[in-house]
Amino acid sequence: MKVLYAFIRTAFHNAFIYRIDFWVRLISIFIMMYASYSLWTILYRQIPDAFGMDLETMTTYGVLGMMLGSFVDAASDVSYYIAEQVRLGTLELDLMKPLDFIVHMFFMNLGEFFLLLVTNGLPGLLFAYLFLDFNPPVSPEAGLAFLISLFLGYVVFFGISFLMGMLSIVTLDIRSYSWVFWSVVQFASGQLVPIWMFPPAFAAVVLALPFKDIYFAPMSIYVGAQQGSLAEILLSQVVWALGLILASWLVWQRVQRRIQVQGG
Repeated sequence: MKVLYAFIRTAFHNAFIYRIDFWVRLISIFIMMYASYSLWTILYRQIPDAFGMDLETMTTYGVLGMMLGSFVDAASDVSYYIAEQVRLGTLELDLMKPLDFIVHMFFMNLGEFFLLLVTNGLPGLLFAYLFLDFNPPVSPEAGLAFLISLFLGYVVFFGISFLMGMLSIVTLDIRSYSWVFWSVVQFASGQLVPIWMFPPAFAAVVLALPFKDIYFAPMSIYVGAQQGSLAEILLSQVVWALGLILASWLVWQRVQRRIQVQGG
């Protein structure tokens, strides 16, 4: 816990140094939340029968996706950090730290996650409740399950991002394809459009992948539109989270030998 506290303290310290960036980012989050609210409102009034739920639930889902993205997306920074360290030839500095590399990356990124949760997520939540007809969780049980699911979704996202970062060690540059991959993840995770609105065949494919556990699982729990019981959804997230962390460890063991052979 001391290690995690140190990373969180460093993240907050850096945030207060760049205060203009903080305010610009926060305002942009408010704008995206309002844009999502307005878009779903317009679409619902045009074709209300296409959504399968009331207007407030749909706008809550859309606004929630923008708000969660303001801090859950911190997990994607792991791949960019590793890629940048590889490009600069400074990855060995991380390997010299008295922590396992994956643990180091996780705690460093978790510190950023908590920072953005406080500086972006909480103001965004207040803004949503005050101005965007934002609904609370459908029940206290759903609220608690949402928080658990949100953290598990972050762990799933971290595992995917770490594996993407490992590709940079092999290919040396992930910029040419990473933006395509993250765009697919954003769409397939249900952050922008709920998966229940996908065509049945495509939805079946998406639900078999881990991406839906990043955003769709906690968001659907929040609005009471989850597909399956709460226990089934949380179990799916636990399985994917553990599987991706295990895969990350196995890939890292293989890649680490490659670094040592190359003298890096």
